[in-house]
Amino acid sequence: MAKNSIRDYANAAASNTDVQGQNIDEGCSPAGINNALREILADLADVNDGTIKLVSPSFDAATIGSNAIDAFPSGTKMLFQQTAAPTGWTKDTTHNDKALRITSGSVSTGGSVAFETAFASQTPAGSVSVTVNNHTLTLSQIPSHTHNLVLTSTDDGGFIAGAARYASSNANTTPNVSATTTSAGSGGAHNHGASGTFTGTAINLDVSYVDVIIATKD
Repeated sequence: MAKNSIRDYANAAASNTDVQGQNIDEGCSPAGINNALREILADLADVNDGTIKLVSPSFDAATIGSNAIDAFPSGTKMLFQQTAAPTGWTKDTTHNDKALRITSGSVSTGGSVAFETAFASQTPAGSVSVTVNNHTLTLSQIPSHTHNLVLTSTDDGGFIAGAARYASSNANTTPNVSATTTSAGSGGAHNHGASGTFTGTAINLDVSYVDVIIATKD
């Protein structure tokens, strides 16, 4: 295979018998060696300026403008959907059974109830107690009603109604006459104290979730 760029160079030295068409095989012309070296330098220059891209370079360490190249700087924290931290990372076990919150400000932690506890199935239940002030019914709040009176005659021809004594010029007044008062009251609304309990249907808050871990770049 012709070696027309650094991408064509073989890992086995014996397979590199030409450079850009310049023969460097055993028994080649010495003049070809000079030309081959020049072609190699040209190939390296093509890589240096980006004309030819490397296939899959690998570095133990590299820098750009004195800054070390690393996909994730040491101390970076990330989430991983796996039990163990990947190679080069350390699992952070500070937090457990908590939710994630998005914030536009400074990051912090908070809350006091575990995720699984807060989102367990809950059934509302409780009691309600309502107390109102004492209230004396007014006449308008009493249902309409009447009272019966018994009139008891006296010796002087008068009569007694309750604690009141009434005189009469009629000596023939019938004793023990019944009478009825006029009606009073209108049955208006009034208040009473109240109490009771309430129950409800279970609310299933057991949210589906995916566990993740926090790991820190070594």
